Amino acid sequence: MGLLKFLFIAITVLWLVRLIFRLVLPWAMRKMAQKVMGDAQQQYQHRNAPYNNGRPRQPDGKIRIDYVPPQNQTKGAKKAGEFVEFEEIKSSAK
Repeated sequence: MGLLKFLFIAITVLWLVRLIFRLVLPWAMRKMAQKVMGDAQQQYQHRNAPYNNGRPRQPDGKIRIDYVPPQNQTKGAKKAGEFVEFEEIKSSAK
């Protein structure tokens, strides 16, 4: 009698645990996925905030240059002359 009671209780508990996991696990995974997507979206917006600066987006076809780097003119390279290729000759003497 004790064995049948134990088996009945064990099977009932395992069935209830399975039922609870079938109901709770998809909900928990959905919540976790929404949290991860929200965090990723917030991080994306935070990273791109310095580039927006509150300005509206330019329409396609319009070009706007905010910064032009200074031109470094190296006069030494222009006056250096012609480049001559050479090969190293290895000596066979030991």
